Amino acid sequence: MRERVSRIATRIVRRIFGFGASRVARSEWLMGAVYDLTNEANFSGLSEHEEMLNDKVRIATYHAGIHANVSEGDVVLDLGTGSGVLAFMASRAGAAKVYAVDHSEFIEVAREVAHNNDITNVEFIHTNSREFMPTEKVDVLLHEQMGDELFNENMLENVLELRDRVLKPGGRILPAHFQLFVEPMVFHDTMRVRRFWNTPLPDGIDLGASERSPVAAAFDKGRAEQLWVRPGSVASMVGAPAPVLEFDLHTLASADDFTASHLIERTATEDAIVDGFCVWFEARFDSETVLTTSPLAPVTSWGNRMFRVDEEIAAGETLRYQLDLGHLVDASTWSVRRL
Repeated sequence: MRERVSRIATRIVRRIFGFGASRVARSEWLMGAVYDLTNEANFSGLSEHEEMLNDKVRIATYHAGIHANVSEGDVVLDLGTGSGVLAFMASRAGAAKVYAVDHSEFIEVAREVAHNNDITNVEFIHTNSREFMPTEKVDVLLHEQMGDELFNENMLENVLELRDRVLKPGGRILPAHFQLFVEPMVFHDTMRVRRFWNTPLPDGIDLGASERSPVAAAFDKGRAEQLWVRPGSVASMVGAPAPVLEFDLHTLASADDFTASHLIERTATEDAIVDGFCVWFEARFDSETVLTTSPLAPVTSWGNRMFRVDEEIAAGETLRYQLDLGHLVDASTWSVRRL
Protein backbone atom coordinates (compact mmCIF):
# COMPACT_ATOMS: atom_id res chain seq x y z
CA MET A 1 0.00 0.00 0.00
CA ARG A 2 1.49 3.29 -1.03
CA GLU A 3 2.43 5.79 1.66
CA ARG A 4 0.32 8.84 1.02
CA VAL A 5 1.79 12.30 0.90
CA SER A 6 1.47 13.56 4.48
CA ARG A 7 3.62 10.73 5.84
CA ILE A 8 6.33 11.35 3.23
CA ALA A 9 6.15 15.12 3.66
CA THR A 10 6.48 14.99 7.43
CA ARG A 11 9.46 12.60 7.24
CA ILE A 12 11.28 14.74 4.68
CA VAL A 13 10.74 17.91 6.67
CA ARG A 14 11.97 16.31 9.89
CA ARG A 15 15.15 15.19 8.19
CA ILE A 16 15.81 18.60 6.70
CA PHE A 17 14.78 20.87 9.53
CA GLY A 18 15.26 18.73 12.62
CA PHE A 19 13.78 20.42 15.69
CA GLY A 20 11.86 22.94 13.58
CA ALA A 21 9.83 20.19 11.92
CA SER A 22 7.72 19.72 15.04
CA ARG A 23 6.57 23.29 14.64
CA VAL A 24 5.74 22.64 10.99
CA ALA A 25 3.65 19.61 11.93
CA ARG A 26 1.66 21.73 14.38
CA SER A 27 0.63 24.23 11.69
CA GLU A 28 -2.13 23.43 9.18
CA TRP A 29 -0.88 26.15 6.84
CA LEU A 30 2.76 25.03 6.96
CA MET A 31 1.85 21.38 6.50
CA GLY A 32 -0.15 22.45 3.46
CA ALA A 33 2.91 24.23 2.10
CA VAL A 34 5.04 21.13 2.74
CA TYR A 35 2.53 19.02 0.86
CA ASP A 36 2.66 21.37 -2.13
CA LEU A 37 6.46 21.20 -2.20
CA THR A 38 6.69 17.41 -1.97
CA ASN A 39 3.63 16.37 -3.97
CA GLU A 40 5.26 17.07 -7.32
CA ALA A 41 8.06 14.60 -6.60
CA ASN A 42 5.90 11.98 -4.90
CA PHE A 43 3.53 11.56 -7.86
CA SER A 44 6.07 12.09 -10.64
CA GLY A 45 6.83 8.47 -11.55
CA LEU A 46 4.97 5.80 -13.48
CA SER A 47 5.01 3.42 -10.51
CA GLU A 48 2.99 5.78 -8.28
CA HIS A 49 0.32 6.07 -10.95
CA GLU A 50 0.33 2.36 -11.77
CA GLU A 51 -1.09 1.50 -8.36
CA MET A 52 -3.86 4.08 -8.67
CA LEU A 53 -4.69 3.08 -12.25
CA ASN A 54 -4.91 -0.57 -11.24
CA ASP A 55 -7.19 0.17 -8.28
CA LYS A 56 -10.33 -1.29 -9.85
CA VAL A 57 -12.61 0.11 -7.12
CA ARG A 58 -11.25 3.62 -7.61
CA ILE A 59 -11.47 3.53 -11.40
CA ALA A 60 -14.95 1.97 -11.53
CA THR A 61 -16.40 4.36 -8.94
CA TYR A 62 -14.99 7.47 -10.59
CA HIS A 63 -16.16 6.24 -14.00
CA ALA A 64 -19.70 5.76 -12.71
CA GLY A 65 -19.70 9.05 -10.80
CA ILE A 66 -18.37 11.07 -13.73
CA HIS A 67 -20.70 9.57 -16.33
CA ALA A 68 -23.71 10.10 -14.05
CA ASN A 69 -22.89 13.71 -13.16
CA VAL A 70 -21.09 15.31 -16.11
CA SER A 71 -23.62 16.57 -18.64
CA GLU A 72 -23.32 17.25 -22.37
CA GLY A 73 -21.61 20.60 -22.88
CA ASP A 74 -20.22 20.99 -19.36
CA VAL A 75 -16.96 22.79 -18.67
CA VAL A 76 -14.95 20.66 -16.23
CA LEU A 77 -11.83 21.38 -14.18
CA ASP A 78 -9.83 18.29 -13.15
CA LEU A 79 -7.74 19.27 -10.13
CA GLY A 80 -4.43 17.41 -9.88
CA THR A 81 -4.97 15.53 -13.12
CA GLY A 82 -1.93 13.22 -12.79
CA SER A 83 -2.24 10.59 -15.54
CA GLY A 84 -5.26 12.46 -16.91
CA VAL A 85 -7.60 9.49 -16.62
CA LEU A 86 -10.36 11.42 -14.82
CA ALA A 87 -10.17 14.25 -17.33
CA PHE A 88 -10.45 11.72 -20.15
CA MET A 89 -13.51 10.14 -18.52
CA ALA A 90 -15.12 13.60 -18.30
CA SER A 91 -14.37 14.15 -21.97
CA ARG A 92 -15.96 10.83 -22.90
CA ALA A 93 -18.97 11.66 -20.71
CA GLY A 94 -19.80 14.64 -22.93
CA ALA A 95 -17.91 17.61 -21.49
CA ALA A 96 -17.41 20.41 -23.99
CA LYS A 97 -14.08 21.32 -22.43
CA VAL A 98 -11.89 19.95 -19.64
CA TYR A 99 -9.15 21.89 -17.92
CA ALA A 100 -6.57 19.38 -16.63
CA VAL A 101 -4.46 21.15 -13.99
CA ASP A 102 -1.36 19.76 -12.30
CA HIS A 103 1.88 21.26 -11.02
CA SER A 104 3.88 18.08 -11.72
CA GLU A 105 5.91 17.48 -14.86
CA PHE A 106 3.98 14.21 -15.11
CA ILE A 107 1.27 16.20 -16.90
CA GLU A 108 3.34 15.68 -20.07
CA VAL A 109 2.51 11.96 -19.88
CA ALA A 110 -1.19 12.82 -19.65
CA ARG A 111 -0.84 15.16 -22.62
CA GLU A 112 0.71 12.37 -24.69
CA VAL A 113 -2.01 9.89 -23.68
CA ALA A 114 -4.66 12.38 -24.82
CA HIS A 115 -2.92 12.75 -28.18
CA ASN A 116 -2.67 8.98 -28.62
CA ASN A 117 -6.41 8.62 -27.90
CA ASP A 118 -7.53 11.52 -30.15
CA ILE A 119 -8.91 13.43 -27.14
CA THR A 120 -8.85 17.04 -28.28
CA ASN A 121 -11.08 18.90 -25.83
CA VAL A 122 -8.76 18.61 -22.80
CA GLU A 123 -6.50 21.59 -22.14
CA PHE A 124 -3.47 20.76 -19.99
CA ILE A 125 -2.25 23.45 -17.58
CA HIS A 126 1.08 22.89 -15.85
CA THR A 127 0.74 25.06 -12.74
CA ASN A 128 -0.39 25.12 -9.14
CA SER A 129 -4.19 25.29 -9.09
CA ARG A 130 -4.10 28.50 -7.01
CA GLU A 131 -2.37 30.23 -9.92
CA PHE A 132 -4.87 29.12 -12.56
CA MET A 133 -7.87 31.15 -13.68
CA PRO A 134 -9.97 29.75 -16.57
CA THR A 135 -11.49 32.11 -19.08
CA GLU A 136 -14.96 31.06 -17.90
CA LYS A 137 -16.53 29.66 -14.75
CA VAL A 138 -16.71 25.86 -14.70
CA ASP A 139 -19.75 23.61 -14.29
CA VAL A 140 -17.92 20.73 -12.58
CA LEU A 141 -14.93 20.66 -10.25
CA LEU A 142 -13.50 17.13 -10.42
CA HIS A 143 -10.85 15.93 -7.99
CA GLU A 144 -9.21 12.98 -6.28
CA GLN A 145 -7.54 14.81 -3.40
CA MET A 146 -8.23 12.25 -0.66
CA GLY A 147 -5.37 10.87 1.41
CA ASP A 148 -5.46 7.73 3.52
CA GLU A 149 -7.06 9.73 6.33
CA LEU A 150 -9.04 11.90 3.90
CA PHE A 151 -7.57 15.30 4.71
CA ASN A 152 -3.84 14.74 4.31
CA GLU A 153 -3.58 15.65 0.62
CA ASN A 154 -4.73 19.22 1.23
CA MET A 155 -8.21 18.41 -0.07
CA LEU A 156 -10.04 21.10 1.86
CA GLU A 157 -7.65 23.95 1.07
CA ASN A 158 -7.32 23.04 -2.61
CA VAL A 159 -10.96 22.29 -3.42
CA LEU A 160 -12.53 25.11 -1.38
CA GLU A 161 -10.14 27.67 -2.86
CA LEU A 162 -11.08 26.64 -6.40
CA ARG A 163 -14.76 26.36 -5.53
CA ASP A 164 -14.87 29.95 -4.37
CA ARG A 165 -12.97 31.28 -7.40
CA VAL A 166 -13.97 29.28 -10.47
CA LEU A 167 -17.11 27.19 -9.87
CA LYS A 168 -20.38 28.51 -11.30
CA PRO A 169 -23.27 29.15 -8.89
CA GLY A 170 -25.02 25.80 -8.69
CA GLY A 171 -21.94 24.03 -10.06
CA ARG A 172 -21.02 20.52 -8.97
CA ILE A 173 -18.04 19.10 -7.08
CA LEU A 174 -17.20 15.43 -7.71
CA PRO A 175 -17.06 13.92 -5.16
CA ALA A 176 -18.52 16.38 -2.64
CA HIS A 177 -20.06 14.48 0.29
CA PHE A 178 -17.66 12.82 2.74
CA GLN A 179 -17.78 10.80 5.94
CA LEU A 180 -14.77 10.07 8.15
CA PHE A 181 -14.85 6.95 10.35
CA VAL A 182 -12.65 5.98 13.28
CA GLU A 183 -14.03 2.62 14.43
CA PRO A 184 -13.07 -0.08 16.96
CA MET A 185 -12.29 -3.27 15.08
CA VAL A 186 -11.59 -6.95 15.64
CA PHE A 187 -8.91 -8.82 13.70
CA HIS A 188 -9.13 -12.38 12.49
CA ASP A 189 -7.37 -14.59 15.05
CA THR A 190 -4.66 -15.54 12.55
CA MET A 191 -3.83 -11.86 11.87
CA ARG A 192 -3.77 -10.63 15.46
CA VAL A 193 -0.61 -9.43 17.21
CA ARG A 194 -1.17 -9.08 20.96
CA ARG A 195 0.84 -6.83 23.21
CA PHE A 196 3.79 -8.55 24.90
CA TRP A 197 2.03 -8.94 28.25
CA ASN A 198 -1.26 -10.12 26.71
CA THR A 199 0.30 -12.84 24.53
CA PRO A 200 -1.08 -16.31 25.41
CA LEU A 201 1.54 -19.05 25.68
CA PRO A 202 1.43 -22.79 26.38
CA ASP A 203 2.57 -24.58 29.56
CA GLY A 204 1.04 -21.93 31.81
CA ILE A 205 3.68 -19.32 30.90
CA ASP A 206 2.27 -15.92 31.91
CA LEU A 207 3.71 -12.62 30.66
CA GLY A 208 1.09 -10.47 32.42
CA ALA A 209 3.39 -9.04 35.08
CA SER A 210 5.55 -7.49 32.37
CA GLU A 211 2.94 -4.80 31.77
CA ARG A 212 4.03 -3.00 34.94
CA SER A 213 7.58 -4.28 35.20
CA PRO A 214 10.39 -1.68 35.30
CA VAL A 215 12.68 -4.33 33.81
CA ALA A 216 10.45 -4.78 30.76
CA ALA A 217 9.83 -1.02 30.59
CA ALA A 218 13.55 -0.45 30.06
CA PHE A 219 13.26 -2.40 26.82
CA ASP A 220 10.08 -0.72 25.61
CA LYS A 221 11.35 1.27 22.66
CA GLY A 222 8.09 3.07 22.21
CA ARG A 223 6.52 0.81 19.61
CA ALA A 224 4.17 2.96 17.58
CA GLU A 225 0.65 3.25 18.89
CA GLN A 226 -0.38 3.97 15.29
CA LEU A 227 0.07 1.09 12.86
CA TRP A 228 -1.28 0.10 9.44
CA VAL A 229 -4.01 -2.48 8.89
CA ARG A 230 -3.00 -5.32 6.61
CA PRO A 231 -5.58 -6.02 3.86
CA GLY A 232 -7.93 -8.83 4.83
CA SER A 233 -7.01 -8.73 8.52
CA VAL A 234 -10.23 -7.20 9.91
CA ALA A 235 -13.01 -9.62 10.86
CA SER A 236 -15.61 -7.16 12.18
CA MET A 237 -16.35 -3.84 13.82
CA VAL A 238 -17.57 -3.36 17.39
CA GLY A 239 -21.14 -2.11 17.14
CA ALA A 240 -22.59 -0.15 14.22
CA PRO A 241 -20.14 2.27 12.56
CA ALA A 242 -21.01 5.97 12.68
CA PRO A 243 -19.01 8.82 11.12
CA VAL A 244 -17.14 11.19 13.40
CA LEU A 245 -17.23 13.84 10.67
CA GLU A 246 -19.67 14.37 7.80
CA PHE A 247 -19.61 17.29 5.39
CA ASP A 248 -20.38 18.49 1.86
CA LEU A 249 -17.80 20.50 -0.07
CA HIS A 250 -20.56 22.51 -1.71
CA THR A 251 -21.53 24.08 1.63
CA LEU A 252 -18.51 23.68 3.96
CA ALA A 253 -17.06 27.07 4.85
CA SER A 254 -13.65 25.91 6.09
CA ALA A 255 -11.83 23.31 8.17
CA ASP A 256 -12.49 25.54 11.16
CA ASP A 257 -16.07 24.24 11.10
CA PHE A 258 -14.89 20.89 12.49
CA THR A 259 -14.76 19.88 16.15
CA ALA A 260 -11.42 18.43 17.20
CA SER A 261 -12.59 16.11 20.00
CA HIS A 262 -15.16 13.34 19.61
CA LEU A 263 -16.62 10.74 21.94
CA ILE A 264 -16.74 7.23 20.45
CA GLU A 265 -19.11 4.81 22.18
CA ARG A 266 -19.77 1.34 20.79
CA THR A 267 -21.55 -1.63 22.43
CA ALA A 268 -20.23 -5.11 21.70
CA THR A 269 -22.67 -7.71 20.39
CA GLU A 270 -20.33 -10.59 21.34
CA ASP A 271 -17.19 -11.32 23.32
CA ALA A 272 -14.20 -10.01 21.39
CA ILE A 273 -10.70 -8.61 21.48
CA VAL A 274 -10.67 -5.01 20.29
CA ASP A 275 -7.40 -4.71 18.40
CA GLY A 276 -7.62 -1.01 17.65
CA PHE A 277 -9.46 1.86 16.02
CA CYS A 278 -9.36 1.92 12.22
CA VAL A 279 -9.56 5.06 10.04
CA TRP A 280 -11.42 5.08 6.75
CA PHE A 281 -13.61 7.39 4.69
CA GLU A 282 -16.51 7.34 2.28
CA ALA A 283 -16.78 9.72 -0.69
CA ARG A 284 -20.18 10.15 -2.31
CA PHE A 285 -20.74 11.35 -5.88
CA ASP A 286 -24.52 10.92 -5.76
CA SER A 287 -27.10 8.68 -4.10
CA GLU A 288 -25.92 5.68 -6.11
CA THR A 289 -22.16 6.14 -6.33
CA VAL A 290 -20.00 5.84 -3.21
CA LEU A 291 -16.29 5.14 -2.80
CA THR A 292 -15.40 3.51 0.52
CA THR A 293 -12.01 2.62 1.96
CA SER A 294 -13.48 0.50 4.77
CA PRO A 295 -11.25 -2.47 5.64
CA LEU A 296 -14.35 -4.66 5.28
CA ALA A 297 -14.91 -3.49 1.68
CA PRO A 298 -12.94 -4.53 -1.43
CA VAL A 299 -9.31 -3.44 -1.19
CA THR A 300 -8.33 -0.04 -2.62
CA SER A 301 -5.02 1.78 -3.03
CA TRP A 302 -5.77 3.77 0.13
CA GLY A 303 -4.33 2.46 3.40
CA ASN A 304 -6.01 2.20 6.81
CA ARG A 305 -4.27 3.73 9.81
CA MET A 306 -5.10 2.10 13.15
CA PHE A 307 -4.75 3.25 16.74
CA ARG A 308 -3.65 0.19 18.73
CA VAL A 309 -5.79 -0.93 21.69
CA ASP A 310 -5.67 -4.71 22.43
CA GLU A 311 -8.57 -4.73 24.90
CA GLU A 312 -10.91 -7.61 25.70
CA ILE A 313 -14.62 -6.80 25.77
CA ALA A 314 -17.69 -8.85 26.70
CA ALA A 315 -21.00 -8.94 24.85
CA GLY A 316 -23.17 -6.04 26.01
CA GLU A 317 -20.22 -4.02 27.29
CA THR A 318 -19.74 -0.49 25.99
CA LEU A 319 -16.44 0.99 24.85
CA ARG A 320 -15.93 4.69 25.61
CA TYR A 321 -12.99 6.41 23.93
CA GLN A 322 -12.10 9.98 23.07
CA LEU A 323 -10.75 10.84 19.64
CA ASP A 324 -8.66 13.99 19.27
CA LEU A 325 -8.03 14.92 15.67
CA GLY A 326 -5.05 17.18 16.31
CA HIS A 327 -4.20 18.68 12.92
CA LEU A 328 -6.49 17.39 10.20
CA VAL A 329 -3.76 17.28 7.55
CA ASP A 330 -1.42 15.18 9.73
CA ALA A 331 -3.05 12.07 11.20
CA SER A 332 0.11 11.25 13.16
CA THR A 333 -1.09 14.01 15.51
CA TRP A 334 -4.44 12.28 16.08
CA SER A 335 -4.96 10.21 19.23
CA VAL A 336 -7.50 7.81 20.73
CA ARG A 337 -7.66 7.29 24.50
CA ARG A 338 -9.85 5.28 26.82
CA LEU A 339 -12.28 7.15 29.09
